[in-house]
Amino acid sequence: MPDGAEVAGLGVYTVPEAARLTRVPAQRIRRWVFGRGGHAAVLPEHTAQEGQEALSFSNLIEVLFLQDLKEHGVSWPTLRKAAEMAQRVLQHAHPFATSRFHTDGKTILLQTANETGDRHLIDLLSGNGAMYEVLERSFTHSVSFNGPEGIASEWRPDARAERVVVDPRRQFGRPIDRETGVPTDILADALKAENGDAARVASWWNIPIEAVEQAAEFEVRLGLRRAA
Repeated sequence: MPDGAEVAGLGVYTVPEAARLTRVPAQRIRRWVFGRGGHAAVLPEHTAQEGQEALSFSNLIEVLFLQDLKEHGVSWPTLRKAAEMAQRVLQHAHPFATSRFHTDGKTILLQTANETGDRHLIDLLSGNGAMYEVLERSFTHSVSFNGPEGIASEWRPDARAERVVVDPRRQFGRPIDRETGVPTDILADALKAENGDAARVASWWNIPIEAVEQAAEFEVRLGLRRAA
């Protein structure tokens, strides 16, 4: 894993951690980010340490968008082509993690569809592009962009837990309660230790009971993904 100085502000996630958070299979993440079994579509920001590969927050967001396209049937070669084209046109190493792509990227995907003939991507973009607009609205609803380049700055990984966010500038990108910054796993562990007394746990950190409950519920769902 990269050291603390390297990951400051970037976030750091092992492949299993990224798989649990994004619900994307670990094998697929390794292929997309590290080129296992083919050329990568995403450029890793972290250098592997002692053979341990890690994703940055930007990588996490890129994987999320690629997965959205994959779920619409877009093929791996097309995904890779779209990533290469977006990097070249936008002159950014992580285009899918920028707001510019999510406002102007349809043109890049149309060009990709024309060059590859990928039927699923063509269908996604066809007509007035309504299907693609739905995909984009869903994606950008959970991701916030910030700064002059519009870089992804925050992600809400669970629509059922509005207080839970992932922010690379806070707690090295661990899931946290947005208002207080307390990591969700700490709150969940404390709730378990106190036999479900959310009011008592909330009083420790001077936070709303809702923060404890949402964090614990989020961690339960995350644990279920881990078990699966």
